[in-house]
Amino acid sequence: MNRFINRRRRLSSILLLVSLLILPSYAAAGTEDGKWAYTALGDSLAYGIQSDGSAGLSYADFLADDLENVDGLETFTKAYAVPGLTSEGLLSQMQTNEEALQSAAEADLITISIGANDFLQVFSKNPDELKNPEVVQSILQEVGDNYGQIVRQIQAANPDAKIFLMGYYNSFPAYPEEDQKLFIQLMEALNETIQSVASASGSDYVATFDAVAEDYDTYLPNPKNVHPGEQGYERISEEFWKAVKPYVPVSADRIAGADRYETAVEISKQGWDASNTIVLARGDHFPDALAGSPLAYHMDAPILLTKERLPAEVKKEIQRLGAEKAVVLGGTEAVSPFVENQLKGLGLTVQRIGGKDRFVTAANIAAVLNGEPEQAVLANGMDFPDALSIASYAAGKGYPILLTKPTRLPGVTAAALEDVDSTIVAGGTSVVSKEVLRALPSTVRYGGSDRYQTSALIAKELNPSDRAYIATGSDFADALTGSILAAKEKSTFLLVPPDHLDASIAEAAEKFGIRHFTILGGTGAVGPSAAEKHMEAAHE
Repeated sequence: MNRFINRRRRLSSILLLVSLLILPSYAAAGTEDGKWAYTALGDSLAYGIQSDGSAGLSYADFLADDLENVDGLETFTKAYAVPGLTSEGLLSQMQTNEEALQSAAEADLITISIGANDFLQVFSKNPDELKNPEVVQSILQEVGDNYGQIVRQIQAANPDAKIFLMGYYNSFPAYPEEDQKLFIQLMEALNETIQSVASASGSDYVATFDAVAEDYDTYLPNPKNVHPGEQGYERISEEFWKAVKPYVPVSADRIAGADRYETAVEISKQGWDASNTIVLARGDHFPDALAGSPLAYHMDAPILLTKERLPAEVKKEIQRLGAEKAVVLGGTEAVSPFVENQLKGLGLTVQRIGGKDRFVTAANIAAVLNGEPEQAVLANGMDFPDALSIASYAAGKGYPILLTKPTRLPGVTAAALEDVDSTIVAGGTSVVSKEVLRALPSTVRYGGSDRYQTSALIAKELNPSDRAYIATGSDFADALTGSILAAKEKSTFLLVPPDHLDASIAEAAEKFGIRHFTILGGTGAVGPSAAEKHMEAAHE
């Protein structure tokens, strides 16, 4: 889990803007910087007993990862989750274990899974007792009473905590269908009891029954064990995250340098402690760099930028990374022989991937990336926005980016597509015409009325995430170098106007429920002034 530790600046105005755009109306918990302390209480499901009986990751661990991914986690503990714990056991823990109660008292987020063992302990001794309605009703009454006391005690110590109560799944899907009816009825009755506690206490209920039922073989792989495997815990955590995410405060930070060259260096520092390879592109001329993101991601290498001479900060970054190889994008008109010699002077071996024009360069990059890809991305090579909007997605998938003219498919691009089964086209008909599409293998187009709507559409349809990297759509450099970091972080990527968040971007953010934004570049690239304008408009 990557914590933002490098150069960053909190953007209060953008943070407030995003909050207005996508936060629900209820108040956010958390520390002053918006991060949460999370305590997981309960039984073996909170602890993480696996389907083979070993200890491992629980749903709580995955939920903590989700919070960490949006820079929303301050602390996490599941130290007070106990395998085999019953509702009476958890109530006793809250009443007698001062450390456990203190952990709950200091938490912003608390999840609880308790109640199933109240039935399982009876089932393990005398399963026929569970066929007696009076016995079942007595257990349900005790679970409800204990659970209610547990939540009330936590709320008395911590009235501001967000509490989420887990519903249970069918633990015995491998049993004969007739026998399962009893278990399903018991779990449905238990879940109704837990829901009642949640409703009465103002807590949130998280259903898991249907989610686990989607694929019992995958989520409960051992028919002799009631516990999920790791994939099952991850699936349960997804249901928790759906419930928790609307409460999570939106956060934002910025990765920026004094100019595009230093911003690329700061992005490199953010994503790489070391790298054997760097990819180098011209910082003031986009054509040869457009197709470089998938190659850089494949090599796990940052993209750095150069002028006619290698900037001093870039030299320092190459040395910090301990790089031994440089892959130069474009011919000598893009990156000069002098720069190539500077790289060699730093002790690097140099591989140049170029061609007579941008289309040949892109085809050559595709060949180095993957000689015969099954799928490729096609974008207009005469401008940069659409290629960069899809760059992080293409990089993560290993798809090469090939370039075209608006109304004619270059021969070198057509040749590179000969062995490709299908094509993703980035951009509307004004940038990649219908005539070009007819020359392509099986094609899906993602294009809006302008670069920003295209960016939002690609993000929504291909690359949704709880976090987003944002770069200006009026220049290429920050989007190019940041696309690799976005791919590494499995984040969505959005282009925005330099002075405001376009309406389509706001729509995408609302649909995703994005909870962390990283802005790439200084305020000259994406400025905070428009955020204030949006806030003023929102209050009118």
